[in-house]
Amino acid sequence: MIGFMDSPERLNVLLSRARNGLILIGNSQTFLHSRKGGGLWKRFFTLLEKGQYVYQGFPVKCEKHPGQVVLLKGASDFDDHCPDGGCTEPW
Repeated sequence: MIGFMDSPERLNVLLSRARNGLILIGNSQTFLHSRKGGGLWKRFFTLLEKGQYVYQGFPVKCEKHPGQVVLLKGASDFDDHCPDGGCTEPW
């Protein structure tokens, strides 16, 4: 159990410290099904989902081909879709 699950103050600190963006990587179900604070996190994740800020992977784009956006869902996706930090299109 994570000790601060039911603390709205901690969630406030998390959000207020993000200056240019916030990336959360993990399993939201851990927070949503916590014994304490599940309701707090449900409201937070509902807001994120309504704003379409939740992805089922990590979206990346190539600097040379900004229209090439790929959603990475597993470790092997980096090698398959982003070899050498770019994309699969010829440079």
